Amino acid sequence: MQPNILFLLPDQLRPDFLGCYGADFLQTSAIDGLAGRGVRYDTVISPSPICVPARASMLTGQSAASNGVIDNIAWLRPDKGEMGIRTWPERLAQGGYHTAAIGKMHFYPWDISEGFETRIIAEDKRHIHVEDDYHDWLRARGLRRQHGNEQRGYQENKGASLNDLPDAAQVDRWVANQTADWLRNYGGDRPFALMVGFPGPHCPYDPPEAALARINAQNMPDPLPRTGESVSHRDTFVASYKRAWADLDYSTLERDEIRRIRHHYAALVERLDEDVATILAALELSGQLDNTIVVFASDHGDYLGDYGLVGKTYFHEPAIRVPLIVTDFRAPGAATDTVPRSLLDLFPSFLEWGGLDPVTQAQGTALSEAPSGRVITGMTTHGVMARSATHKLMRYRNGTQALFDLVNDPGELDNRISDLALSEIRDTLELELARQLIEDTIAGHADKKVPAAQASVPHGFFGRDWRRPYPVIQR
Repeated sequence: MQPNILFLLPDQLRPDFLGCYGADFLQTSAIDGLAGRGVRYDTVISPSPICVPARASMLTGQSAASNGVIDNIAWLRPDKGEMGIRTWPERLAQGGYHTAAIGKMHFYPWDISEGFETRIIAEDKRHIHVEDDYHDWLRARGLRRQHGNEQRGYQENKGASLNDLPDAAQVDRWVANQTADWLRNYGGDRPFALMVGFPGPHCPYDPPEAALARINAQNMPDPLPRTGESVSHRDTFVASYKRAWADLDYSTLERDEIRRIRHHYAALVERLDEDVATILAALELSGQLDNTIVVFASDHGDYLGDYGLVGKTYFHEPAIRVPLIVTDFRAPGAATDTVPRSLLDLFPSFLEWGGLDPVTQAQGTALSEAPSGRVITGMTTHGVMARSATHKLMRYRNGTQALFDLVNDPGELDNRISDLALSEIRDTLELELARQLIEDTIAGHADKKVPAAQASVPHGFFGRDWRRPYPVIQR
């Protein structure tokens, strides 16, 4: 029997704000419970730590360099299906699944299906003008989305605001309740593959005021200090947040402001945990729990003041490290996996769990495998990265270069790019980065191939007025 697959995907969640990853300043009992009955993956990397590129890569199993989505204002080509590129929900639907998506997906246009047969949509917290299902639900009740600068405390607290919407109208809670209703009412004769995209705890960091009291902000860890390498990104970072989507000035960011941001973020995470509990209770009530694989992950992390930065985008650990918990309720059991993993690994894993054959478009490695000596590479419009289990190389378009020893310097405070003692390691990472970028470029331009150029005679290629098929179907 094919298992159900329930994929829980909060936005911008860093693992060290979960109890099962070591956080002792907040309570995340539902998520910790998943870890206690499943596999907690200790080192999981988002190769392209920006919302849209990360999601496009997870959806297709292809790197950002291959699928071309390297920033937040790009999306997958509409004719990818003609090339033979299918999303994981398309693959699972072909394999007998009912596919559904609830919450934030960050597709362009926002209401396309991308293989999901059912969609209940609540888009990004920053996209306040999208007229999706959440918008309609709010409007029917005389409510509306708000820009962060309409919320209490937003400007003076550098994005740490208060959400005064009724509890059921707050977007993550709405997504959880919609998901619970869907699970309770699902009566299909096919297994389901359901992706739940929570818009939080992405900024604005806007919990209801009452949620703050449960967390002692003094117990939260201090931010990592600024470094010469991280300061090279600040001008671009500050300019980005001054734009209308955020309307915030991070020219200065003091320790007390960072603590407040972290306090609000932690409150959002605790509420997220309550939402996960709501969904799991509905799944159990539906009678489907014992035949379900629950996957909990995120698209990227959040600096939360580390190095004087907020958000993501660059390749430091707070931005690229994400949680990943896989709980197979057919055979629950706690385990920890320490092998470096990539979000690209989810695509082949979804197919494997669904009993489908692997496909060549998938560039990740199924979680059932444990490759040794792996180097995970990544790309955004800002630069490229190569990360092994012990070291990380970063090269940015602004000219900044960095090499970090992650074992002896997990905070990435000592840039050793020019250290002769690490020249062999640097060369190894450089070679792997170049090799992978070449492979990704080849994959990204496969549509332009002309196989007929190598055809045997007779073939229309050799005569006049032959027209090549385009795009080329990838096998």
